[in-house]
Amino acid sequence: MMVRLFGVDIPNPNVKLEETERTKKRKSTRLFGQEIVPQRRKSDIKKIRSSSPPSPPSMLPFPLMETIHEMEGKDLIFVVQKILKRSDTDPGLNRFLVPNNEVLWGFLSEAEKAVVEGGNGLGVVVVDPRGGMYDMKLKKWMSMNKIVLNSSGWQKFVKDNGVKAEDDSVELWSFRAFSKLYFGMNIEER
Repeated sequence: MMVRLFGVDIPNPNVKLEETERTKKRKSTRLFGQEIVPQRRKSDIKKIRSSSPPSPPSMLPFPLMETIHEMEGKDLIFVVQKILKRSDTDPGLNRFLVPNNEVLWGFLSEAEKAVVEGGNGLGVVVVDPRGGMYDMKLKKWMSMNKIVLNSSGWQKFVKDNGVKAEDDSVELWSFRAFSKLYFGMNIEER
């Protein structure tokens, strides 16, 4: 039985339609001669692949960008944003724990990964928001499967930039210049 709607015959929704292979699992109807099959309801929660890079939160400060440009830095990628914890600013621990290190790990060459996993770590330079540079080591703590930036350079960075645990958020960026791995750190007050 058909119903006329806007001059077009469509099947009456009150009449059971003949099931086809496609419609066995879901009810369907015909509209304007086309079979309409309702789509399965999708979750409102978006699934994010862990290997996909995070979205950059904001533009980097001009002095930091200028320093990267002057160094002819390339392959600039956003690694992670982190609210600093007390352990990140504790002078006794002297390290910055890099959370969710999959993006960074994917950016490293195989040779760099081997050095990072080795005992001494990989020598890197961290550029602060004002363009200041700090020598540090990038290491992987195998027992915790975590990557850290550490050395006295980290405590100097914390002191020079007035970084405060629980109050500040750090954006970690990575780039290459002079065939070497560098990091840029932007500090955002929460």
